[in-house]
Amino acid sequence: MKPFFLFLFLAVSTYSYAQNDVVYVDANQHEESSSTTSSMWESSFERATKLAKKEHKPILIFFSGSDWCGPCKMLTADFFDSYAFKKRAKEMVLYEADFPRDRTKLTKEQRKINAKLGTIYNVRSYPTIIMINSEGDELGRQKGYTLLRETKDHFAFLDRNLSH
Repeated sequence: MKPFFLFLFLAVSTYSYAQNDVVYVDANQHEESSSTTSSMWESSFERATKLAKKEHKPILIFFSGSDWCGPCKMLTADFFDSYAFKKRAKEMVLYEADFPRDRTKLTKEQRKINAKLGTIYNVRSYPTIIMINSEGDELGRQKGYTLLRETKDHFAFLDRNLSH
């Protein structure tokens, strides 16, 4: 009986932790106070595609559930909001394909485009990051984020795919 309660405690603790909005700041990261992460992201996939073609850059699509997905929130805080990511963001066009529970966060057209992108790129879990070229061909993908909050695999993903 004790192993069952131990398992139950660990399962509930893990689930509760994954849903927290706690943001940890790495002392080795220097945040730029004038730059906000949201201003780096294109709000229209059509505009993102045009910009990628014009500037000959790949597009990074972040498939997220911004208001319900605990790992998505952690990845945003640990990876996308980091100084190291902001420096690399200049090498690509950024688009967030968000799937919030609060449907008022997006227009009907944005929801439709995001759903279409999810189908085209066969996204089945969140968070998923996909790098595509300006023609829409997939260059690579990185799925998930762990409670260990380790971003090295995500930065390695960027390094691999930005070298194309």
